[in-house]
Amino acid sequence: MKKILLIPLMMLTMMPMAACDGSNADPILPEQPGQPGNSDGGDEDDSTDPTNPIPGGNGRYLVLYCSRTGSTERMAQQIQQTLDCDILEVEPQTPYESDYNGMLNRAQEELAVIRQGNYPAIKTSVEDFGNYDIVFVGYPIWYGSMGTPMQTFLHNHASKLAGKRIALFASSGSSGISASVDEARTLCSGATFTETLLLTSSTLSQMGNRIRTWLETLGASRENNHPSTSMHVKITVGNRTITATMEDNAAAQDFLSRLPLEVPLNDYNNITEKIFYPSPALTTTGVTRGCAPVPGDITIYVPWNNVAIFCKSGSQSNDLIKIGRIDGDGIDALNVPGNVAVKFERQS
Repeated sequence: MKKILLIPLMMLTMMPMAACDGSNADPILPEQPGQPGNSDGGDEDDSTDPTNPIPGGNGRYLVLYCSRTGSTERMAQQIQQTLDCDILEVEPQTPYESDYNGMLNRAQEELAVIRQGNYPAIKTSVEDFGNYDIVFVGYPIWYGSMGTPMQTFLHNHASKLAGKRIALFASSGSSGISASVDEARTLCSGATFTETLLLTSSTLSQMGNRIRTWLETLGASRENNHPSTSMHVKITVGNRTITATMEDNAAAQDFLSRLPLEVPLNDYNNITEKIFYPSPALTTTGVTRGCAPVPGDITIYVPWNNVAIFCKSGSQSNDLIKIGRIDGDGIDALNVPGNVAVKFERQS
């Protein structure tokens, strides 16, 4: 499993605030019968200790969650088990009260503190999000807002999450998820947000089916979490199949991680190149630039963030990154006028 380095955070000084009025609909979802809740003590299990994340797939996905009553935890565990991926609980520096009314008061106070620009301390931190493609972020909705431990986590890790895809999921008594999505977008403005998932007290019984459907919508699967290590790609062009061999660099690995991929290749400069624009753009950080393209080269043109497959030779350019090459005379299949629909697949 990918090692996640956890760093204890210094306790933040919290300004004392008067509790907000508790008349808002949907305070904190009560504990559901038979669901895991806060520990009452007893023997500790290393698998649930925040410094020992539950072993997962060491792949493209990470599940982060905070949970007081156990509802969000159940959702997180279902996602982790479906994808066989890494999982980590975000915990407050000071555990929450077991008394329900006391918890309501504290939640209101913490939300008020956040509105003043201060964030309650947590004891969970991630040093590096590495090659995670999707970071799943789960939380309960308290008084219409994202649970405060997760707000603090996103605030503390905003720069590290820039460029990542974030998939929000939440549990709620009855409130919607839209306000918490706005909070997440504000906290992590550099991230890309996917479709969300909300389960309320009336839909928790549908958890398994709802999560499976949601993951399919995101294109997240156990197979995609553990992609093949092959650097070979099959490209289907009409009735013809050609192959390509990818470079061993981060940009090519990012491209491979998104396969299978069906796209139209647009003709550029009279069959000089066939291009398309991946979304989000492929990573180019730390990848060596510079290429004098020849027919068959698969490249990234960095200023436009487009993938360009060359049908004709080009001049040396430091704005190009080579990520692969079409094998043999396969480029002939693309060396035709107009746009071409293709399908890229990983070849075992």
